[in-house]
Amino acid sequence: MAKQYLAEAEKVLDCAANHKKYPGQFGQYRKQFRDEPDQKKPAEGITARKTKVTVPLRELKDGQVRVLQERASTGEVFGRPSLKAGVQYEIDLGDGITASYRPWVDANYYAQQGEFELRFAGDPDPKRFEQVLERLERMGINASIATPQDAELLYLHKQAYVLKIDTSAEYQKMQRELDARSASKEERIARLRGFWEKRLGVPDITKLPGYDPLGEHQGKWDDPQQRAGWRCQMRFDISDEDLEREMPGHAVYHRLTDDSSLPKFIDELLGTNGTMVSTVEKMRAGIRPGGMSPVEDMNTGGASYFFTRIRKLPGQRGSSDDPGLYFKKRLLRRMDAITYGGDKYGRVTGDTVRKNRRSDIADWKQLASRGGSDETIFKHSVTFLDNIEVVAVRNAAQRTQVIEAFRKHGITRLPDGRRVENIVVVP
Repeated sequence: MAKQYLAEAEKVLDCAANHKKYPGQFGQYRKQFRDEPDQKKPAEGITARKTKVTVPLRELKDGQVRVLQERASTGEVFGRPSLKAGVQYEIDLGDGITASYRPWVDANYYAQQGEFELRFAGDPDPKRFEQVLERLERMGINASIATPQDAELLYLHKQAYVLKIDTSAEYQKMQRELDARSASKEERIARLRGFWEKRLGVPDITKLPGYDPLGEHQGKWDDPQQRAGWRCQMRFDISDEDLEREMPGHAVYHRLTDDSSLPKFIDELLGTNGTMVSTVEKMRAGIRPGGMSPVEDMNTGGASYFFTRIRKLPGQRGSSDDPGLYFKKRLLRRMDAITYGGDKYGRVTGDTVRKNRRSDIADWKQLASRGGSDETIFKHSVTFLDNIEVVAVRNAAQRTQVIEAFRKHGITRLPDGRRVENIVVVP
C-alpha cells in the first residue's frame, strides 16, 4: 500500500513539474495494518488510588532539608485542621517512580487544582530520565521536550494575551486562517512576527532588545553555566530602557508582615534558597506557609503568586518611605506579572485577569502615585539577590543588623555590582 502511494505521489510531482493535469485522484495516505495493531493498554503496570491531598512537611535550616512528616494534610501544613481535605490520586508508575495528581474539582482549593507532581528514586542521570519520560508517555502524557519553535509560538501568543489583543477581530481572523490551512509552526511564527512588527512599527521584532522567546533563568549569578530556576519570558513591547525613562525612581515593593524582624528575615532568606516564594511553592518545598492571607489566597489562586505593590523608592518625591523590600521595576516586564488596581487576594479565577489586568506604564505610574491597595503578583517566585533594588529599614541600628546578615553569608556585593551598604537605607 505504501509503495503504491509513493508511486502515485511521484506521478503527481511529475505532472506539477511539467505543468500537466494529474488524471487520477490523490487522497490522504492512511497506514494499513495486515493484522490488528498492538492492543496493549498504555497504562498497564501503573496503579492509582484516591486519597486526600497531602504534602511532605519539611524543615529547611542551615541549607539542609529535614523531613518532619511524610504526608501532611493541607490543614496540618497551615495549622488549621478545618481546611478542605481535598482530593488527589497517588500514582505508582513502577521502578520507584511515583506521582500525585490533584484534579480540577471544587473539592480542591483553586491554587492546588491541576497540580501534577512527579517523584523518582535514584540519580537523575539521562538513562533514568528517559525511563521517567517513557512512563509518562504510557499514561498518555506528551513528555516530549518543547522545541525553540514551541517556545517562540507560545511567547508570541502570551504577548497578545497580556495586552488583551488575542480577542481582537484582526488577531482572531489571522488565527482562523492559519488553522484553516493547518499552517506549520514555522509559518505561524512568521505570521505572528509580522503581526507584531506591524503593530509596533518595527522592521524585525527579533532585533528588539527585549525579544527573548526562551526567557531568562531567575537565578542568574555571574557564571552563565550556573543559571537555574524557573525560566521567565519577558515582554518585548517594553524594554528595560523604556521603564527607566518613563518610571525613574519606581520599584516593586513587598512589605513583611512584621518589618521589625527584617534582619532575621534576611538572614534566614540568604541561609535557605534566597528566593521570595509563593504559598504553593512553600507547600511544594514542605515549608509551613505564612504571609498576610495564605488561606484566602488558596481559594482565589493567589497562593501560586508572590505579592507586591508598585511604589516609588524611598527618598523619592511622593514616596511613603515605608520599610520593606523594593525590587527592580524590570520585573514588571515578566509575562506572568499581573497588576490589579485594588486588592483582589491575587484572584486569577474565571475572567478576573482578562477584565482587570493593568498592563501599561501609564497605569503603573498612576497606581504608584496613588499609594492605594493595588497589587502586582508574580507566578511562583522572585529571586532576591538578582532583583533587589533597595532594602529600607526603620533605623540605623536595624541597618547595621541587615548589613551584618548579608556579610554572615559572604555577600558584600550584589550580582549587579552594587555594594550591600549602598542598597540598605534608612528613609
